[in-house]
Amino acid sequence: MAKLLIAGVLSYLVGSIPFSYLIAKRVKNVDIRVVGEGNVGGRNVWRVVGKKYGVLAVFLDLLKGIAAFGIGHLFGLYPWYIWICGFLAVIGHCFPVFLKGRGGKGAATAMGFLLGMQPVALVISGVLMLLTYGIFRNFHVSISAGMGSLPFFWRFVFGKSWAETAIMVSFLLFLGLKRWIDEPYMQRVKEKSGW
Repeated sequence: MAKLLIAGVLSYLVGSIPFSYLIAKRVKNVDIRVVGEGNVGGRNVWRVVGKKYGVLAVFLDLLKGIAAFGIGHLFGLYPWYIWICGFLAVIGHCFPVFLKGRGGKGAATAMGFLLGMQPVALVISGVLMLLTYGIFRNFHVSISAGMGSLPFFWRFVFGKSWAETAIMVSFLLFLGLKRWIDEPYMQRVKEKSGW
């Protein structure tokens, strides 16, 4: 339990590092929480600060998820407990202690963690996202298609148990819930900042 507690706290703290906020503050001296769409994430950095900085923010958020997976392994945790590290990293991104709980949606951090858990499934999902975006030119549709396909790949292509597939589904549902919670706030920020 001590190992799990330490690994969990470390995962949460790593997830809490607000890279998008720090990049926007450093490059343009703006608070990313009150400009653009108000989201502390790579897409908002892309729009407000610039494309290369948006890509950097997404990459760093992916690394937070990979780091949580690595922390779980470093502490020699069972796979079930490694999932807790992933959840806590995403919760850290969504509700960071360093920004008084006003974080991002957690998609990139979640993808980084899932990349550690099952890299091939994430690559296939990523290809599906790109194909969907190429057809519909809609970020939300492509993310939904890619992430929504993961449970199928997890269970039927890579032979994960129903229990682990259920954990992964709950992981994805948390991301959907966070987006739904953030929507009214993001709408107010968009209207106020004229985006």
